[in-house]
Amino acid sequence: MNPKPKKPETLLEAFENYLHDAALPSRMRAGASVNTIRGYVHDMHDFLAWWEQTIGKPLTVAALQHDPFVLNKKRIQDYINHLERRVGNATVLRKVSSLRAFTKYLQKKKIIEHEPTNGLRLPEKAEPEPRGLSDSDRSRLESAFQQPWLPSRTPKRKRKEDVEKNVLEDAKQRLVRDRAIVFLMLYAGPRVDETCNLNVGDIVLKEKSGSLHIRKGKGLRERHTAIPRPARKALQEWLDLRKELGIENDSKLPLFVRLRGETGKRLSVRAVQDMVSDAARHAGIEESIVTPHVLRHTCAFMLRTAGADIETRAKMLGHSVKTASKYGAPGNAEIEKAAALLDHAEAA
Repeated sequence: MNPKPKKPETLLEAFENYLHDAALPSRMRAGASVNTIRGYVHDMHDFLAWWEQTIGKPLTVAALQHDPFVLNKKRIQDYINHLERRVGNATVLRKVSSLRAFTKYLQKKKIIEHEPTNGLRLPEKAEPEPRGLSDSDRSRLESAFQQPWLPSRTPKRKRKEDVEKNVLEDAKQRLVRDRAIVFLMLYAGPRVDETCNLNVGDIVLKEKSGSLHIRKGKGLRERHTAIPRPARKALQEWLDLRKELGIENDSKLPLFVRLRGETGKRLSVRAVQDMVSDAARHAGIEESIVTPHVLRHTCAFMLRTAGADIETRAKMLGHSVKTASKYGAPGNAEIEKAAALLDHAEAA
């Protein structure tokens, strides 16, 4: 029997495969993470659906090869005008960024040679006020990790006596792990995905200092930063518990792992986000106020209040600051000095 002929790629599928091609050095330099690729593909799915509905036929490679200028500035501006009536400015600008990645792909593949996104009329991006926890809310959150609490959802299909027997021990162990995660994000400022991607060997803990190695930060940039004392203490307790539970502390193993079910499996971003929300509820803080990114903002605010200069803060947190390039990057000694400013900043 002859094999069924393979269905040709759609334009969207070809674009997604192009973004996933890790063999392209330009992709690695551009830092197209899995989340970024997912966002680009989602945005282009919306654009192509709008195109078909508006123009009456799909945008295809064949259509572009027949007339590349069918994709032009006027039509893209029409799409932007359509978006502005439905979504906020930040979303419009994000979708335009995805469109620019799409046209660069078309140019790379020699499907078009012109740039239809030049000179677009774009909405202004309102710069939001970064949110960090107040000292009182930070105290509430840190206090929540002084005593274990029961999970918000009890596992189904388990006998009541089994749950009562194990739940307190589970809660104590979970508290040690979750405190290490929250204190690391709060005092050293890694992003949530950077935190989840850490391996045991990416942290070095000493009595008076500690270091954190982010191997793939935003834009796939690597950085080293320092760990203040509150986070060092919480991390050491977690490493000690891992040893106690028989979870290996090999340098290449995930740092933050599940404690039940698939024990030793790396925690997901979603699991950490849910944990932070659960901790906020337990602390009596509105859930929307406490997120992993807010913990990062709080770290930046504490560093600024403690007197760390902008270049050092940028280096520690993996931010891009234009002025940093003018005066040179801070050295490791400056970073450790800045981290030490938070050694006694615990609010609870």
